[in-house]
Amino acid sequence: MTMSIRSPDELRQMFGANLRQLSRQYSSVSELCRQLGINRTQFNRYLAGESFPRPDVLDRICRFFEVDARILLRPLEEIETPPEHPAASALTEFLGSGPSTLTENLLPAGFYYATETGLDGSPATRHRLIHTRRLPQCTLVRSYEPENDGIPADTTRREVQGIAACAGRQIFILMSSRAAQNSRIYLVTRGAEENSERWRGIAICLSKTNAQATTMRRISLNYLGTQAKAALPAARAAKRFKQSAA
Repeated sequence: MTMSIRSPDELRQMFGANLRQLSRQYSSVSELCRQLGINRTQFNRYLAGESFPRPDVLDRICRFFEVDARILLRPLEEIETPPEHPAASALTEFLGSGPSTLTENLLPAGFYYATETGLDGSPATRHRLIHTRRLPQCTLVRSYEPENDGIPADTTRREVQGIAACAGRQIFILMSSRAAQNSRIYLVTRGAEENSERWRGIAICLSKTNAQATTMRRISLNYLGTQAKAALPAARAAKRFKQSAA
């Protein structure tokens, strides 16, 4: 059987149509480009079917949208896609905070320097680095408990993960160590000033093993951007704060 041969232009148009369909779930192309780390002008060329991405950029796009490289060759509706993640429907139906609700304006993806300040009679100030990653289904949060905080040095034991959602302009972040150890709930709002890079609110810190250790603290989040090199100095600073307080 003879297979029809498609021209490079036809394949570019196929990819552009698929990418436009995938991008519709985002209210802003500029926001999507920031999350993907792709230049807006170049992304527009992909959308228009004028060019293909490099292999590494294609891999980034496929991972972000949770599709495979067949988006270069076949219409999206002909490609079997994984079922929607349960978190997406739960956020939308029960919390009113679907993937498109928690926008970049409310909580940009990237790194944050978190400062927890004790209220009257509570423990001293704590510092940590937090990373947020926006997926088509939800926004994930990742961090690590500070070293020398009564937690083994093993990074697996110190790892913290969670999810972010919103109610109107108020953002709530739920995260915990493995097995629900040292859980936290952040309730924060972005500063009122234009283009504010700071979020303030309350942190509720829970202990699975010691109910008396549950505390409420002030929380401040400073946005550091999406590049790891900008976050490294903050990570070192957090470690110095912890060592000086020990």
